[in-house]
Amino acid sequence: MRSWNPRALAAAALALIVTGCQAKAPEPAASTSAPPAAPAVEHAADQSLSLVIARHATELMGIPGVVGVYEGEAEGKPVLRVMVLSRADSTVKRIPKSLEGYDVEVEESGPIKPMGH
Repeated sequence: MRSWNPRALAAAALALIVTGCQAKAPEPAASTSAPPAAPAVEHAADQSLSLVIARHATELMGIPGVVGVYEGEAEGKPVLRVMVLSRADSTVKRIPKSLEGYDVEVEESGPIKPMGH
């Protein structure tokens, strides 16, 4: 039986809750005198992976076969881990290789069920 990291599962649950509770901010009115926006920076030092997960959890969980998203680590760097039922090409091809400068890793977990069921 596979054991799950409770911190990772808690982070994934928090990301899903935060994403579902966020209200969409209104877009600012366009101005003809404003200079063009600067290109986005890959990921700012103050932008945590938790926030990136919160922003993208809904879209990632909407991919058929994805059962979870959490913060992990690889080679001493934070990575976004996406848990899938299986490594089917139809699922894996839809998952981005990186998000906002963080690497995305796919982990085959199989179905996720509540404990004791």
